[in-house]
Amino acid sequence: MIKRLFTRLQSHPLWWGQCLLCRHDCQQQALICDLCRAELPKLSYPCPLCAFPLSVADAHCGQCQRRPPLWQRMQVLADFMPPYARLIHDLKYHQRAINGRLIGQLLARQITAPYPEVVMPVPLYWWRKVRRGYNQADEIARGMQDILPIAIDNTCLKRVRSTASQTHLNRRQRQQNLHQAFTCGALNYQHVALLDDVITTGSTMTELTQLLYDQGVIKVEVWAVCRTLGR
Repeated sequence: MIKRLFTRLQSHPLWWGQCLLCRHDCQQQALICDLCRAELPKLSYPCPLCAFPLSVADAHCGQCQRRPPLWQRMQVLADFMPPYARLIHDLKYHQRAINGRLIGQLLARQITAPYPEVVMPVPLYWWRKVRRGYNQADEIARGMQDILPIAIDNTCLKRVRSTASQTHLNRRQRQQNLHQAFTCGALNYQHVALLDDVITTGSTMTELTQLLYDQGVIKVEVWAVCRTLGR
C-alpha cells in the first residue's frame, strides 16, 4: 500500500519541476522542456495498419497488403529507440510511474480522429501488477487523459494466465505463449482502442482483438508508444 501511494505521488506533476530527460528546469506540468520535446523522434509516413515506416503517406506496406492484421488501424508515437526505450524501461522496472504520464501525453498529441468510445490498456497478470505496483499501460492511459477526453476501461479485459516473457520469443512462440491467456467480460462498445507500451510482433494485440470481436465490437485499433522494426 505504501509503495503504491508513493508511486501515485510520483505521478503527480507537482512532484516534478525538472525535465524528465535532461533534468533542466521546466514548467512543472510540462514534464519535459521545449528543447527535448523538439528533438524527440517521430515516425514519418507510417503504414496505417502496422506503423512500419514508408516513403509516402497513406500507403499500406507490402506485408499488410498480403496479410492485413485483425485490427483496422494502428497509431504509434515512434520506433523503439532513445529516449523512449529508456523511459519505458524505467517505467516498467524502476518505479518511474511519472514516465507513463509523460509518454501518454506525447502519444495523445499524435492520435488522430475518429476517436474510439473507450481505451483498454493491455492487462497484466495480477501478481505481476502487485509486484510492480501498477500496470504500465494504465499509467500511459492516464497520461493520455491529460490531453484527450477519452474513457478508460481497465476491467473488461483480464489476463488470467501467467505467461513467459515475450522478449526473446519468435512469432510462433509468442502466439503459443498467449493462447487463452486473456478473457473479456461482456461489453457494449462498438469502437475500441487497445493500448500498450511497445508493439513487437503484434501477437498480444491479435489475441485481444479477436476477443473483442467475439464480444461484438465492430472496430478495433491499436495504440502504442513504440513499435519495433522486427517484422
